[in-house]
Amino acid sequence: MVIRKSKIEELTNDKVIPLIERELNNYGFKYQKTKGFFIRRENGFSQIISVYTPRSPLSYDEDAEQLYFIFNISAKLETPDYEKWFLEKFGEKTYFSVRIENLTSQIELSFDDFDCESFYEPTASQQFKHHVSLLLADGNSQNRNIIPINEFLKVNVPKLVSELVEKSDILQIYETSEFPFMYMYLLAYGGYTEIADKVFLQYYQRAIDDIENKLKISEAEASSSIEALNKFIKNIQKISSLSFTSPFNRSIKILESQNDTFDFSQKTKFIEKLRLDISQFDIKSLNINKIGDILLFISDNQKIIKLNSKGELIFEKEIETKKGFDKIFWSVPSGVIKGTNNFFVNNYIITENNQLLELLLPIQKIKKGRLQNPNIADLSYWNTKDKYLVIYEDNFLVYSKNGELERAMNIGQNYRSRIIVEKEWIIIYKYKDSINIILNFNGETVGTYECGNGNHLYEFSTNYEYLICFFYSTKSQFYDLAKGKKGVLWAHPTFIKDYKEKMYNDVSHNFGMTIAKFSPDNKYIVGGADHGKYVAWTLPKLERIELIPQNEMIELLEPDVVIRLYDATNINEKAELVVLDNQTFLKNRGSDISKIIFFENGDIFITELGSGKFVLSWDRNFVNLTFKKINGRLDFHSQKFLTQKTKTELIIYEQA
Repeated sequence: MVIRKSKIEELTNDKVIPLIERELNNYGFKYQKTKGFFIRRENGFSQIISVYTPRSPLSYDEDAEQLYFIFNISAKLETPDYEKWFLEKFGEKTYFSVRIENLTSQIELSFDDFDCESFYEPTASQQFKHHVSLLLADGNSQNRNIIPINEFLKVNVPKLVSELVEKSDILQIYETSEFPFMYMYLLAYGGYTEIADKVFLQYYQRAIDDIENKLKISEAEASSSIEALNKFIKNIQKISSLSFTSPFNRSIKILESQNDTFDFSQKTKFIEKLRLDISQFDIKSLNINKIGDILLFISDNQKIIKLNSKGELIFEKEIETKKGFDKIFWSVPSGVIKGTNNFFVNNYIITENNQLLELLLPIQKIKKGRLQNPNIADLSYWNTKDKYLVIYEDNFLVYSKNGELERAMNIGQNYRSRIIVEKEWIIIYKYKDSINIILNFNGETVGTYECGNGNHLYEFSTNYEYLICFFYSTKSQFYDLAKGKKGVLWAHPTFIKDYKEKMYNDVSHNFGMTIAKFSPDNKYIVGGADHGKYVAWTLPKLERIELIPQNEMIELLEPDVVIRLYDATNINEKAELVVLDNQTFLKNRGSDISKIIFFENGDIFITELGSGKFVLSWDRNFVNLTFKKINGRLDFHSQKFLTQKTKTELIIYEQA
């Protein structure tokens, strides 16, 4: 039997809170029930005392025949005014909190405090999770330092309040901190200018020394520290009369070619064209247009870098965070605008002649203290109308070629939305309803398509006659939009007798397809599922084909360490072929497909495994032609350039 969460909350609110409230009211603390803590404001600080319970709050003393309810309190300081100042000065949020102390006590209970509705019988899975949680949380009450309730209320609570008062001082926080640099901006906020300037000088010199030591190891090792120094220098300019400069310059360097090649078939070959040292940057997006220009986006400082086909810098711009907006997150849409050599990153257009055009996002009403989301969902260029189209939050936005907002249409809450200009469609995924909805550019519904539970990813065929929905569910949905028919794709055919038992005897979940692509000629689909499953289907009949690598490649697939729960034994599961129902399957536990790329109109395709560990090439008969160990993520650009990106290098290949 396990006590219900609702009963724990009831005991906390009815038994514990009133006891503590009587004491804390004497000091001016007020209890906020919705937030579960007591609060008092003093000297510009919010003094907060929270009440919570351990994972297992009940204990029983057999000798005394007494039942107890255990609870904890924790105290901390916050300063909302400082957070507001930080946001105004630096354009980003900070979360300030100083933790004081955690205490544990207990109150006596009677068995009359419970009834049959106070408990429930957990399932085997719930029992296991509960047991593990207790072990991880050290749920045994004997290991707790439990303070008797009278001592807790009359001695420890007043002592805790006194400590909160003492700590509610900026200098005290700085001087007693184990990491004083954490509070250097707090000193400036509090008006301690001379002390703050001394700390800024110390931090600056320490940052210089740290970077110089890291540069002795590698430029990559020092990259993030150099960016942190640059950010510090910019911040100091806004709040201090001090002026710092960075002696370190970050740049992308051209490296000597190693003449690397990819031979995916007799016809499909790629030759190294350019090799770049990118070790000083954390590159979040990479795109190449038809003339070989390269656009890079670095999210840590929101910088756009454009190189020509020789690797020479031709454009560089650090995007300033707009007032009231959050920083651009790393996972933003970017690419080459179809039919042009222009690039885009989020809501910024970088033209072929190196002009930057910003599509201003509409200002939203948001809650006080929050920042507006800067990330768009998608951007396309409507060539026939000479318009830019953007999906941002709940809106479909239409901009002129000059970047002026002309129309905004509400499309409701959505997830993973996409614009398909060729069909004048807006695709929106409704997470709660598990459906994909196709709207036209006037907001009228073209079609509604159900998806399986958690199947939030979707792909269209290049002629937009087929749609697949996939990700979490074992069954992926297939739609023939032209004929109005629906089918099912089984990446893992778990309906086959003994499939799960012989292939994955200790796993009963995560059989969804995580990646899928249609061939350019719409003749077949290639997909990859959890547990290293590689599969294809022919169109239109949806004949399933197990993609089986060459034997030598199977030997190279990394074994997966499986921990059997019932005896805690580690088992190394190696990839192997298994015959079930007169079909041959690849039993594999890792090396999932992370990228699918087609060449020669689908005559050849490649699958990247393990996020940049191996690449395998296949023909349209689904025969594995080649395999090669790689050191970075692959991508294909403008139907011409292949890239391999590691943490330190970017290698660009051109099709021979």
